[in-house]
Amino acid sequence: MNKQYTSSRPRLQRRQLGVTLIEALVALMIMGFGMVALVELMGNLRRSGDLGKQRSEAMRLAQAEMATLRAFSVVAKASDAASGVIDYETHIVSAESRSVTPDDSNTTYTLTRAVAPLDAASEPGARTVHVTVTWEDRGGRKGAEAEDTRQSVALSTVIARVEPAFSGAVGFTPPPGGTRQPGGRHPTIPTAAKDLGHNMSAHRPSTLSGMVWVFNNVTGVITGKCTIDPSTPVTSLTAVDVESCKNNTVGYLLSGTVRFSNTTPANPTLPEANAINLDMAIVSSNYLTPDTDTLGRPRKDAAGDYIMKELTATAPSHECFDNAPTSPLIIQQFVNYDCIVYPTDTSPRIWSGKLTVVPVGFSIGMLATEYRVCRYTADYNGNRSPYVSATVAYDNFEHPEVYVGVTGSLARQNFLVVKGTSTCPTAPAVEPARGIFVDFSTKQLQPSP
Repeated sequence: MNKQYTSSRPRLQRRQLGVTLIEALVALMIMGFGMVALVELMGNLRRSGDLGKQRSEAMRLAQAEMATLRAFSVVAKASDAASGVIDYETHIVSAESRSVTPDDSNTTYTLTRAVAPLDAASEPGARTVHVTVTWEDRGGRKGAEAEDTRQSVALSTVIARVEPAFSGAVGFTPPPGGTRQPGGRHPTIPTAAKDLGHNMSAHRPSTLSGMVWVFNNVTGVITGKCTIDPSTPVTSLTAVDVESCKNNTVGYLLSGTVRFSNTTPANPTLPEANAINLDMAIVSSNYLTPDTDTLGRPRKDAAGDYIMKELTATAPSHECFDNAPTSPLIIQQFVNYDCIVYPTDTSPRIWSGKLTVVPVGFSIGMLATEYRVCRYTADYNGNRSPYVSATVAYDNFEHPEVYVGVTGSLARQNFLVVKGTSTCPTAPAVEPARGIFVDFSTKQLQPSP
């Protein structure tokens, strides 16, 4: 009997070929998913890059708007100023929204500027500026919509009402004690003081006295005092000469000049009269300050006005020296004075009081035979009063009627003595555009206004 044999190889090959087809289809499906994901990734990358470019452009527009606002040349321009003069008062204001389409840009931006006083009390000291740039991206979402603010850029700043002529002072880091350092020392130290090295200077407040004060060059505080033979000029003193009187006191300098004018009206800019004999003294005086609650916050009444209370500034211990003429035969046109004032409190070291002119051989009053004392003062920093709208708040360096909480030395606290029948003169405010760099305004000090 013949046997027939059948080979199984062809069936196995057909089965293997089927498996290979399925594997190919699966691989093709996986590759398809990968291609879809890759296409979506490329789209997201393109959109992200596009959005990044738009954000950079929006930030550039916002920064350019801020720079444009700071480009004023005067605080308030005169009526006859040139047409191209940009001033703070009319330039730093809110503006309606406007559209901006930069070159090579694929969208249009909306730029909005909002300007407001820093607060009601400080205006016109400074203004807050908010610049917002919004746009629509490729996805159709608008940054201006409340539900989606991702497509917007906002910048905020405060622009001070300061003459640009003085802006150079903030261009570099100030040294300790202030920006202006005559001789590399604190600006309140008299220029005639002898620099002894080791951060010390020696000053003789009067050529008629042997008193010598030792200053700390960094802080301007008087840290020592001693008596040295008046015949020894300050210019010849050395650190060895004052070794025994270093660090034996703590006092603040209070100095200035008294000038005189007999014209009507009085001349505060170029006083023409000769000096008369006088002394200087610090006396107790009352002053107003806001009332505070238990947390130290200023209190207000029902109308929203600050509640003020009257306090007394107790005169501190002090010593004053001046070069006033002691005889009518001595002709000079001003009197320089230097006072050392000892803090009444120790933590912190402060003093308060009222600096006055003490007449010697004349009377203070408002008669033709009397004299009136004016203090050179003005709101130099423009901060006004944060509490009483009708009152200008004079900081201690601005020569107030009453010094309150003085924490350091003060210089250039100047006076003008006029006839009793004259009023204390005023003068134009600082206006660099007109060449006015000093405010010679005065306020009456004595008799009490």
